[in-house]
Amino acid sequence: MRRNHYAILFMLGFWIWLFASATFRFVGQYFFTLEEPLLMIGAYILVIPLIWISTIPIYSMKKIQGTERLLASICIVLPGMLIDAVVLFYFDNIFPNLSADVDRYFASWLLLAYSLILLTGFTKASFVRKNTINSSN
Repeated sequence: MRRNHYAILFMLGFWIWLFASATFRFVGQYFFTLEEPLLMIGAYILVIPLIWISTIPIYSMKKIQGTERLLASICIVLPGMLIDAVVLFYFDNIFPNLSADVDRYFASWLLLAYSLILLTGFTKASFVRKNTINSSN
């Protein structure tokens, strides 16, 4: 994988982090609430397909295969992990819409999301269709 691919994946990781953080900043109180545990469980379950949908197409579009997928997944998670290390320290200020009591659930959700992204780095490209047009000539 070329160097500029790493930079692109790092930037994509930043944009994924920004979108997710903005979502929880503005509507996170609906997902992380102790009064509605089913909604919180739903947030944990919903992250599984969202991670798949947001990472696997990146690997396909960039034609990233084999062990390079693991390197790509690391590039995608690094910006968010580095930024969230600071964000979680200032949780009350950055997420005033979320109760301070849910910070541990939010942090565990982040760990799940980052772990899932890293796991996509271990996937094979076998789901990509091969060109199987048969010629009758």
